[in-house]
Parts: sequence; structure tokens; C-alpha cells
Amino acid sequence: MDIIVPVIAGFILGCLHAFDVDHVVAVTAFTSKHPHQQKAAVFGLLWGLGHTASLLLFGLVTLALKVVIPPLVESLAELAVGVMLVGIGVWVLKDVLSKKRIHIHTHRHDGVEHAHFHSHQHGQQHTHRHSMFLIGATHGLAGTASVMVLIPITLTQSLLVAGLYLLLFGIGTIAAMMLFASMLGRMSSTNLVQRGLPVFQGIAGLISIGIGSVWIGYQFI
Repeated sequence: MDIIVPVIAGFILGCLHAFDVDHVVAVTAFTSKHPHQQKAAVFGLLWGLGHTASLLLFGLVTLALKVVIPPLVESLAELAVGVMLVGIGVWVLKDVLSKKRIHIHTHRHDGVEHAHFHSHQHGQQHTHRHSMFLIGATHGLAGTASVMVLIPITLTQSLLVAGLYLLLFGIGTIAAMMLFASMLGRMSSTNLVQRGLPVFQGIAGLISIGIGSVWIGYQFI
């Protein structure tokens, strides 16, 4: 019981950890480009797998070697997250502003002129799903030091038990992000949101750039 409760707590903390602002912003920006529930869920899954793989690797290494991640490495990883968020935001905005993909289309119904956004979507090869795994891995590396602090001291005495804690933490993160991305994808695929999809994408891109810029600036304070 002394071990089971803290390990289960790891799953719960993992679910909460998934909703860190930099995680949510990155997945939201990516999902905005592919507003489909199943695709969004896959993005959440891949992000979570990358985050968990990185956390398990670096977490177990630090526990096995009994070392602490140097502040410089942690700062560089956080800086990479900021640059990554800015890059994702620019990528999304570039896609929105591309006249080859999205333009305003006007037409008439019963003598009344209507205007709406028209998008020429690319095929499945443009989903860049592999990028989500790398983004998740970068987030995992940046957050390893803070997650290690959450491991109860009683669990650190056993590498196996500590590894189980980190695994359940990761599973919680995966589950929560898949649920969030799936709900976001479902909401984004509704007719109402589809009409204003370029606006939604633009907002997501701007927020990603803004958060990323703050993230970068914070590393130099």
C-alpha cells in the first residue's frame, strides 16, 4: 500500500501535467491544421509517446546514476521549447496566409451574396505526424527535472518502482492529451468552426508565437 498509492498518484499527476500551457499550445496549434477528431487524437497520442519516452529515458538515467540534471541543460531544453513554439506558430500562420490554400469565396443564394473561406487541403502526406513525437520528446526533456522532484523519496530507493511511477505518469499524460486533442478535433470539425477555421488557426498560431516568445525571454531573465 505504501508503494501503490504514490504510484497511482503518478498517473493523476501525469494527467494534470499534460495541461501545462506549453503542451496545450503546441498540440492546439498542430490540431488546428487538421480539424478531425481521429487525426487530432493521433497527434495527442504521438505527443504523449514522445513526452513519455524522453521522460523515461532521462529520468531513469538520472536515478540510476544518482545525478541531477544541470540547470544549464534544463535551461537549454526550455529554450528549445520556446523556439519550437514560435516555429509552430509561424508554420501555422504561413499556412493560413497562403493564398494557394485559403481564400475568400463569394457566391449568391436567392439574390443574397455570401462570403466564406475556401480551403484547398493537401493530402495525408502533409500531416507531419512524426513531428508531434519530436515535439513531445522535447517537452519531456525540458520537464524531466521538475517531474523528478515529484517522485516520492521512498520510491527512489528502487529503480524498478521509480520506473513504474514514471511510466504511469507518462500513461496519464498520454491519456489526458489524447482526450484533450480528440475533443478539440471534434469541436474544430463542426460546421460552425469550419466556417471560421482560418481565424481559429490564425489565433492558435499567434498564441503559439506569443507563448514561445515569452518562454524564450524567460530563459534570459
